Amino acid sequence: MERLSARAVGTVIAVAGLCLAAVHMESAVRLRARPALVLVEVVLPLILSLVVVGGGVLIRQERLVPPQFAGRVLAWSGVGVLALSGAIGWLFLSVAIRGELIPRGLNLVVEAATMGTLVGLVVGVYDARSAGQQVRAEQLTRINDTLRIATREVVDASDRDELETAVCERLTESDIYDSAWIGRYTATDQIVRPSAWSGHDDEYIESLTVTVDPDDPNGQGPGGRAIRTREIQAIHDVRSEPRLEPWWDALEEAGVESMAVVPLLGMDCVHGFLSIYANRANVFDDREQEVLSDLGESIGHAIDAITARERLTRREQELARQNQRLDEFASVVSHDLRNPLNVAQGNVDLARKTGDDQHLDRADDALDRMDDLIDDLLTLARSGRTVSDVEPVDLRRVVEDAWSTTDAGDAQLEFDGELGTVRADESRLVQLFENLFRNSVEHGSTDSRTESGDSVEHGSTNNRPRADDSVEHGPSDDASPITITVGSLSDGFYVADDGRGIPESEREHVFETGYTTATSGTGFGLNIVRTIADAHGWRVAVTESAEGGARFEFTTDGTVPEQ
Repeated sequence: MERLSARAVGTVIAVAGLCLAAVHMESAVRLRARPALVLVEVVLPLILSLVVVGGGVLIRQERLVPPQFAGRVLAWSGVGVLALSGAIGWLFLSVAIRGELIPRGLNLVVEAATMGTLVGLVVGVYDARSAGQQVRAEQLTRINDTLRIATREVVDASDRDELETAVCERLTESDIYDSAWIGRYTATDQIVRPSAWSGHDDEYIESLTVTVDPDDPNGQGPGGRAIRTREIQAIHDVRSEPRLEPWWDALEEAGVESMAVVPLLGMDCVHGFLSIYANRANVFDDREQEVLSDLGESIGHAIDAITARERLTRREQELARQNQRLDEFASVVSHDLRNPLNVAQGNVDLARKTGDDQHLDRADDALDRMDDLIDDLLTLARSGRTVSDVEPVDLRRVVEDAWSTTDAGDAQLEFDGELGTVRADESRLVQLFENLFRNSVEHGSTDSRTESGDSVEHGSTNNRPRADDSVEHGPSDDASPITITVGSLSDGFYVADDGRGIPESEREHVFETGYTTATSGTGFGLNIVRTIADAHGWRVAVTESAEGGARFEFTTDGTVPEQ
């Protein structure tokens, strides 16, 4: 009986009441000449019948008893009818055996049935409400236990991914909910992207498309509405909610009957939502919605705290990098800039004494090197800042712009397939490619491979090569033009050349400040490349190209460190 819906139970009881009322109205017509009998035998039973009809309507509307226990009311009503009607029938049978005649016996049976229906209805309502209160008390206990565990995860979590996964798992470990998932949202993105789930298979999660655009059918459901209104959205019966039509098939396959979508409210924004599913209808009542709303706010504030800690950590790391760069700059100023300055001063003095212009040429070369060092130092300082102006950029167009501003000589540029787009600060990305191209041109001669004797002398006190002790790797007269190739990866892009390559023993050092193997190099080019990649949150790796040259691979998850 408990499987019957409140709609069906209410309809049966209301129809039964109407049938009894119709019988009583017929009696009123037949007894209209005897008002006293009409008052006793018709009016009171008719009122009782109409009360039964009203009770059935309220049950149908789910306003009188908990819907899941509506079948109990029908059962008690049936028991009441059978009990009183049976008692009256037993009396009639006893009298009939004695040979006595009872006038209007059928009317008395109908009146007993009316009274029995009403008594059964009252008892059934009391029983259903008592059962509902007991179940609700047990459910609230489980809810509080579950939310206490989830809240503990909120307090203890130090990582957002860990927090979201733990909350979903704790909620679905209870007997109340069957599955849960969290979708992340940012104000710059109209799409909510699943980030954690439990109780769902990956195929279901991948099939979800939720937006916050109210004009998009995928944005008119409870998820998009929860983010726009910042209020919990409870659906008691998913099949009766037309806004869920785009997801009906997926929800039916997952066995979902009811759901609640809880916005994750931070101090100044909505971080996304928590979507909770149950395989029973009418699970999320007002009390449960209130508790889940509190949980959503707790998760939102926890994400605020985690984001603030991560931002602070990144800031501390940035400050540490800046301090490191300041130390490096001080070393450059005291060593790398001082060397060519001393050379320039010495040659100017010699030119004054001897009148030989060759000394001035050497001084000019030294000053040019100082200019290159200062330019690279300024570029390196700017590259270390965290990027903020990030947008999707056409990678091929950026590469072509960088190539047009690079003195590439006879070098050639090739593309390996379509490059697509990448989220980046365009001006910084152009700098990255310019330095990679210059590095390949300066160090990538194809006339011979790097020998062990070509490695850089690291005997200086600051562990960086001096300007005059690096090995020249530039192209010789008989060197063939180098070819530089730019291609895409599944999660990034690469730049490769067919030059000498970088020995495996030196690949960990090529990004160090001042590291160079060319007499004309400043040693900052690849360090600038790394700092630009770090500012975007990318990983850069050095390996060997298919032709034996150098290959730089940049991989990214599409995110950019926050300032």
